[in-house]
Amino acid sequence: HTMPTFWNTELVFPLSLFNCAEYFCSVSILLSTSFWINPFYLCSLSCQTIGSLQRLSTALNILEKYGCNLTSSSRPKYWRTVKHNNPVFRATVDSIQGGRAVLCLYGYSNQQPDGLSFPDVVVEPDIEKVAAVTLEVMSLRMELDMLLKSPVLSVFSLCMSPEWQCKSCTVVNAGSSILCEVCERPRLAAISVGAVSLEAHVNYLFFSHLLSTSLLQWVCQFCTYVNYTPASVCEMCDLPRPEPAKMPVKLHPPSQVKRVPVLSVKPKDPPMEDPDLRRQKLMREEGLKLIELIRDGEKKGVSPEEVYTGMRVSGGGNILPCDWLKAELPHLLDQICAMAEEQPRGGGVTLSRAEAKMAWLSAGGETERAARQSLRDRHAKVKELCSLGFNDEARCQEVLRQNGGEVRGALSLLQRPLMEPFHQRMWSDQPEPTIDINHPDKQRVCRRLLAVYDLPSWGRCELALSLLQERTAPYSLDDVVQAVRESQDRDFIRRVLAKECPICLSEFPHSKMQSLTSCQCSVCCGCFQQHFTIAVRDKHIRDMVCPVCWEPDINDPEHLNSYFSTLDIQLRECLEPEVYDLFHKKLTEQALIKDPKFLWCSHCSYGFIYDGDQLKVTCFQCRNSFCAQCKKPWESQHGGLSCEQYQSWKRENDPEYQRQGLAGYLRDNGITCPNCRFQYALSKGGCMHFCCSQCRYQFCSGCNNPFHTTCAVIQCSVTGLHAHHPRDCLFYLRDWEPVRLQALLQVEMYYLFSLAPPPSGMCGVIEQKDEGGQQTDSACGAQTQPGHAGLCEKHYREYLVSLINGHSIDPAPLFNANELVLACRRYQVDDARGEMEDDETYYPRMLEKLIDEVPLGDKVPRKK
Repeated sequence: HTMPTFWNTELVFPLSLFNCAEYFCSVSILLSTSFWINPFYLCSLSCQTIGSLQRLSTALNILEKYGCNLTSSSRPKYWRTVKHNNPVFRATVDSIQGGRAVLCLYGYSNQQPDGLSFPDVVVEPDIEKVAAVTLEVMSLRMELDMLLKSPVLSVFSLCMSPEWQCKSCTVVNAGSSILCEVCERPRLAAISVGAVSLEAHVNYLFFSHLLSTSLLQWVCQFCTYVNYTPASVCEMCDLPRPEPAKMPVKLHPPSQVKRVPVLSVKPKDPPMEDPDLRRQKLMREEGLKLIELIRDGEKKGVSPEEVYTGMRVSGGGNILPCDWLKAELPHLLDQICAMAEEQPRGGGVTLSRAEAKMAWLSAGGETERAARQSLRDRHAKVKELCSLGFNDEARCQEVLRQNGGEVRGALSLLQRPLMEPFHQRMWSDQPEPTIDINHPDKQRVCRRLLAVYDLPSWGRCELALSLLQERTAPYSLDDVVQAVRESQDRDFIRRVLAKECPICLSEFPHSKMQSLTSCQCSVCCGCFQQHFTIAVRDKHIRDMVCPVCWEPDINDPEHLNSYFSTLDIQLRECLEPEVYDLFHKKLTEQALIKDPKFLWCSHCSYGFIYDGDQLKVTCFQCRNSFCAQCKKPWESQHGGLSCEQYQSWKRENDPEYQRQGLAGYLRDNGITCPNCRFQYALSKGGCMHFCCSQCRYQFCSGCNNPFHTTCAVIQCSVTGLHAHHPRDCLFYLRDWEPVRLQALLQVEMYYLFSLAPPPSGMCGVIEQKDEGGQQTDSACGAQTQPGHAGLCEKHYREYLVSLINGHSIDPAPLFNANELVLACRRYQVDDARGEMEDDETYYPRMLEKLIDEVPLGDKVPRKK
């Protein structure tokens, strides 16, 4: 019969789930039966305690879900851990005592900095143990839900609610408010829902005891405030509490004693009607009537304001306000206009019906007041228009009357004549007149600059005008506007507007200069267009570089591809259409050269794609035939023979070939471009820096390595145009004496090519010569030497090196000490001498290390 301490203490979740469930079950049964409960303890049950019970129910629900997830066949991805930083977890499970203990029973026994987790050795949770704990948590949660849903707690939660709902607009208001916050209607007293619920679920004695001790809520009859304390004075208006009404006879419990007949009692006079209820009823009736009138006005095209004002003016009667407005409103508006015109300050002002109507509505239907108000409004609007620069009051009065008193519409009519010249200029076919920078009205010029060129501010317009008016710098208007749009620094703008072209030495603005992506050089648009037009028409595509610094390096394929992709965008805007088409044609040919099936004709230097498998190829341009492998003109003897067999037959049976001797051999084994595979019947012993006439590729004719201006080799200290040659390249071996080269061939069991020397005493080997800045092909013409098979010493060395390269002979074994050390340093081989190491041990070791670490040239032509 006494409330447990549970209601006045913080919730504690015990470790023994079974005892906890049994405890709450007993409390639920106690509250849901008709046992007597001390009402003072029931009142001490606060809303905070109910909230704690609900939070405990939420915690049990979350713990139940953790157990169900662990016993499920498809567990979540992160089932091994429980994070404490989750706000829901902190507010529910982690806020009650014993919540983490239940998680430990599930298996979350490993403490982490941010939560709990299963031990690393545990692979799967203990399903039976988790299921048993989950079942107890589920039972406890169900008992607690039954407790929260019991009738007594429901009655208590309703009684403790501090809010009330308005009966008119259904807005929920605070318990301390008397009038509704929206419709401002008073709070009405109502029968407590809690009392009815108590009558249904609590016995009669408990109910009568609550009423007799005045513990339930009571409503003040003066301010209709609901009081929840047993005080005898209202908390809101401090008026005395009325005497409680007597309980009806039907509420008395049945008695076992025989009833005594009730004596007849004189009926009492009916109670007087409450003035507040009467006032509320009247307000409701008036509101419903107004709503009906507004709906009727919407159907007849009358606004709610007009309906409300018409009700006040018409004074009721049998005529509806809408019908009265239809008949009388025009006469009232005309009367207001006439009264305003007759006012002493009117001055013959003619109002429009729209202005008179607005004044009539604002004046509440009073015509005289409306006339004075409309006149004051008209004078204020005229004053506003005059302040904007329109000083003709008569014109302002007229446009206001035409627009029903709207200032915006009147302003539009006043501005229309001023905008007429602009409209005529805008819609005319004549070109826009140029801006006169010398016009005396500087604000007019700045306004035009701001409107036509869309400058960001008025200050930029003044800056552009001051730059245009400078006598020493004849800038164009478009250039100045472009520069001012980018910056507001006067000195910087002057430098931008006066850039010197390095080709024509003229000054141009920055917007009239063009630059390539490969360098920082800038040239004027005219020089840029002229340079690339000549390069496309008369030169190779690899000559289309910067006209100032001649960048980029044409031997870098990757750099060259990205360069042409951006150059194509620039040339599309500046070149003529036919020149641009020619550029695209050359660019396509450059791309076709990289195809392995691309062939150059040996007769006319025409290139095409050959997809056949026969040796004999016929040119589509000159219709002559040549071999697809050795690129020699086709002869009938080549049919059925390989290129090596055909060359052997040629040396043995062709008298012309035998007459030429080694000169013919060097011509047939001439230079082949490694980039486009175009073949030249030229000597390699001339200048080792060879430039292909077809693709402008620059390479070494002895080892086919490219020449660079900007070297890509790591730790290269050479600047300028150079190439990196292997040790068996003609670039190094041409300095050896023929006797030394012959000795190298004899060591490797190879012997010289012996042919009878030609009768002439001049060397007839064709080589490329640089004459007057142009490269020409002509005979060597040097004096032949005895024992060199009719060749000069230079080309005889080339012949010997071609044999060395063809048979992949390494020249390193014939290096002397200085040459060996120099080669090791050139190819970055560690040449450090060991302690106490003599020359007989050091040099053989370095020779072996050089041969092992540095291979021969991979691009040197070899015999297959």
